[in-house]
Amino acid sequence: MSHPALGAPIWRSTFEGVGFRSSGQLGAMRARVEDVDATVLEDGLGRLSMMFTQVGRRSAMQYEVAVPLDVTAQQVAQLLASAFERAHPETREKSTAPDSPAEQGRVRVGGALVEREQAFEWAREYLTGSSAWAYPAYDAYDARSAPDSIEDADLLAPVLLNVHRLTLKAYYGLQQQRNRLQECLAAIPEDAELASAGDDDLEPIRLLFAVLDAPGIPDVQGTILAKILHRKRPGFIPLYDERVRRCYQVGPRAPLPVRRGRPWGEFFVALAMAMRKDLVDQYDTWAEIADLASDPPISLLRALDIVAWRAGGDRSPTELPDLPGT
Repeated sequence: MSHPALGAPIWRSTFEGVGFRSSGQLGAMRARVEDVDATVLEDGLGRLSMMFTQVGRRSAMQYEVAVPLDVTAQQVAQLLASAFERAHPETREKSTAPDSPAEQGRVRVGGALVEREQAFEWAREYLTGSSAWAYPAYDAYDARSAPDSIEDADLLAPVLLNVHRLTLKAYYGLQQQRNRLQECLAAIPEDAELASAGDDDLEPIRLLFAVLDAPGIPDVQGTILAKILHRKRPGFIPLYDERVRRCYQVGPRAPLPVRRGRPWGEFFVALAMAMRKDLVDQYDTWAEIADLASDPPISLLRALDIVAWRAGGDRSPTELPDLPGT
């Protein structure tokens, strides 16, 4: 993570490059896109807070996004564009790139393209349907557990999200790695969002999943660990299983090549980068899907997983097992 004192000049230069100017006495910077105001300042926790505000005759909009100090100009521009499109949804058709999934009425998850209506139908069924689905059981499970603490109950959470076999060896092995995992979690802000994370911010993900590399944890691989850790940083740590892997590694459009022997930590950083692109490119779509959840709310990353799980399940690729180095 970037240090505020060192990162401040860099972020100010980045924001100046996309039209922000100094504003007020607190070191804030401000930009305006027609009737949408954007203000950014350091939040005192080593990150930046971006506030978007739009007030019109018929509508009002205000929301805040936390971004890292080393946010790129491209990411800032995308956040500005998303804010304007939220305020003016009628402009979406005009502003969308011709070859983008949204222009074609589809949602992209890795290499899978899903019709937009189908993606929303899946999400509505999952988030508002019968008790056959893992929401809200997984998302609300042991909700009082501290964000930086991995309790014994947390180790059982994957059972609520399609993990049908969690052995005693796995349970005891995870307990032995508890302190190491908690140290890595503490390096990630509680409100961290993958969509606004810089590449350097992904290092804790590598360290978390590196516990799976030799000698590893008995009977634990990427699926189980991801489903434990995601609940601690739901906006930042990806969920993963065979269906998600298919979306990102199978087919001609899949962004992650299969490479045997790749360490788990390295693989999850690459997966996070690919998911970040999907989140940024289709930010409003994932926000709309996430809004379908009521109690508890879900993150954009969880919304992506819901669609990925169905998209990966409906395909018929050659299966690869959940092994290190995929």
